[in-house]
Amino acid sequence: MKFLINYLIIFTCFGIVFGYAQESQNNILKNFESGNYTVYKLNDKEKFEKVKKTWPVNIAKTGDNVSQVLVKRSGILDEPFTPDVPGYPAYFAYKTFRLSFLKDYAVYYEWNGKQQATTKYILVKPSGSFGSNWETTNKNVAAYATATFKNQTGARANVKEAKAEIAEVERKVNSLEGKAVAKIEIQLVSKPAKVAHFSEAINYGVVASLKDGSQLKTSNLGGKIPWEDFKLNNEGCSNTRETVRVDEDASKFPNDEIVLRLSSVYHPSLKAEKKIVTTNDVSIRVNRNGFWGHDRRKHMAITQGLDGQHAGRGDNLTVKVKTVKHKQTEGSINKIEIYNETKGKTVARYKLSLDTELTINAVGGQGMNAFDGSSGRPDGGHGGNGGAGGNVTFVKDPSAVKHNIKINTDGGKGGKGGAPKYSSASHGRTGSSGDNGTLKTETKNVTLNF
Repeated sequence: MKFLINYLIIFTCFGIVFGYAQESQNNILKNFESGNYTVYKLNDKEKFEKVKKTWPVNIAKTGDNVSQVLVKRSGILDEPFTPDVPGYPAYFAYKTFRLSFLKDYAVYYEWNGKQQATTKYILVKPSGSFGSNWETTNKNVAAYATATFKNQTGARANVKEAKAEIAEVERKVNSLEGKAVAKIEIQLVSKPAKVAHFSEAINYGVVASLKDGSQLKTSNLGGKIPWEDFKLNNEGCSNTRETVRVDEDASKFPNDEIVLRLSSVYHPSLKAEKKIVTTNDVSIRVNRNGFWGHDRRKHMAITQGLDGQHAGRGDNLTVKVKTVKHKQTEGSINKIEIYNETKGKTVARYKLSLDTELTINAVGGQGMNAFDGSSGRPDGGHGGNGGAGGNVTFVKDPSAVKHNIKINTDGGKGGKGGAPKYSSASHGRTGSSGDNGTLKTETKNVTLNF
């Protein structure tokens, strides 16, 4: 409650600070009161005509500042207009409409990107009158708004400063800083049935129990503890607030579990931990394919004619698999490592249940389609050749008697030949399909460093 009072005090001072070089709506509205306002509506001939029924207008203030202007449009529809800059407003906004008070009437208008106003209604206070035309009214309200905008720089800066001050007060109210905290705990918001590489996210929050018996919680548990109050040190998953995903690299969770772990910034001795056993049962597809002919320019300099570009070959891979015991459940799982011989690096380390499918593609790219013949070159171009499939060596440890690993090393298709410009010209040839890569299987002892 205290920070709300400070908020009101700060905004109340704005009108005093910025003076009256161009009156803000707060100053102009000192001469207006709530009541039933006479309404003039713009007709099809761009003339104002008086509406029979008055519109109730309620002007709400916080100190000297107007916090809201409630207009009952047509006498029945509530439209709450709020100030654009609380301490120095040029207008009050509701959806796409604006409301600015001038002299003894209010202009209900729309505003475009060209700093132009289009008046829809005029609201005249009970003791006032109105006799201006539509064009003049548009110019008057536009001139007022534009001039007032120029005087809002300081007000906007103060609003920003006030909001930052309020945010800091609110942070301290909800933070563990300076509070007597008994313990902190991690609470799961949601956990997927499958906890594995590429599984759905795990959502969690933090509950802090204070020594007075009360509790504070993070926002995803219905509270407001700032996440900045905690230092994260998760294992086997992303080191992120609220939502985590299992790491794609199996070496990151050697104990076949992920661990959510954090400590209190303001109470370093307070720590929390939540362990979640992995299920290792989400199917995975790994693509180490050759580039397609139309992407050849991304890999090397080319000269493009009517002929399609040739595609790239799939990468050469060594795939190793070994069956081990899950360290938490004692069930059998496969440890799998994929080494890219073409790139000279390990590209994947997985732990999967024996029945979970792993598809490894090392196929050749598809050749680029040729261009059709032209007036200068009537024959159609020849299609690009497909890339060869990669050569894969599949090494199975004697323990790996069961797995669900599928490996594709097919060559890519050739691109289509181009059509001739004239019937007397030649159709281009279809490119050749790439050769299939080899798949060699070996059974021998496998050592995996994860």
